[in-house]
Amino acid sequence: MTGSTGTLGYMAPEVLENKPYNRKCDAYSFGICLWEIYCCDMPYPNLKFSDLTSSVVYLSMRPDIPSSCPSSLAEIITRCWHSNPNKRPEMKEVVTMLKAIDTSKGKGMTPLYESHGCLFFCCQ
Repeated sequence: MTGSTGTLGYMAPEVLENKPYNRKCDAYSFGICLWEIYCCDMPYPNLKFSDLTSSVVYLSMRPDIPSSCPSSLAEIITRCWHSNPNKRPEMKEVVTMLKAIDTSKGKGMTPLYESHGCLFFCCQ
């Protein structure tokens, strides 16, 4: 695999540093995507490449999670973008955690359907 491949704001620290990486870098990117979907915003819109790289890699900077974010979703996001790839969940575990979100009070995500191993959600 080659380092520095992907979209900057979504790249795991180990990819940004051109270090060896595995599929846990996808969990990192997915965590950033979950944050982006919930917040309807782009991560790090005003940072240059050098600032972004050093902040994400050396300062463990991540986007701020709003207090309105359900704690179950915030936990998934923060576990996905953990600095240590070994502490990130496998994507199969992420799917399990997403399915377990309590949507009975109308706050959260409801699974719509599953197709080819992918879950599709809608926010309520």
